[in-house]
Amino acid sequence: MDMYNNGRLMGMAFGLVIGLLLVGVIMIIINKNRRLRTEYDEMQKKVRGEGYCIAFYTVMIIEGILCFLTTAIEIPMEPIVLHFMVIFVGVLVQAGYCIWHDAYVGLNTRLGRYILIMTLVSLFNLFIAFETWLHGHMIVDGVIQSPFINFLCGIMFAILGIVALVKKLTDNDSSEVNG
Repeated sequence: MDMYNNGRLMGMAFGLVIGLLLVGVIMIIINKNRRLRTEYDEMQKKVRGEGYCIAFYTVMIIEGILCFLTTAIEIPMEPIVLHFMVIFVGVLVQAGYCIWHDAYVGLNTRLGRYILIMTLVSLFNLFIAFETWLHGHMIVDGVIQSPFINFLCGIMFAILGIVALVKKLTDNDSSEVNG
């Protein structure tokens, strides 16, 4: 491994640690009782467990397919991008399932702050991806590079926002019909 790869690996590890710390701070900010842990009722806990189970098997199936696929063909992207894509699919499956079954927002969550922070996270990642693309570092020699992860992250949060909005609109429509 050359110095460029060592420095890049250290930068990605540092970014991951900072990202995890930010998640902890964000959780404290969005929860009404300033706790790191979000509280859920029994129905939400059950649905969240189902969502985690479905997401787990989704990730396992995709990774299994990729094990065979990557031995047969060369995928023009860095391996880290490929595996983060799978992680993001798992997150989308779990979160989408929970949103659709009213188990995503906790009992102690401030929804307004939550939406604001998720919007900012999406926009921030899309901005980084756009800057990387402008400078020609998104695809190098026909290979998708690790900054593409920021694009995927921004898109993932945007998709979750759209799912939540559609859920809210369909809930409002059904309450108007029933009410």
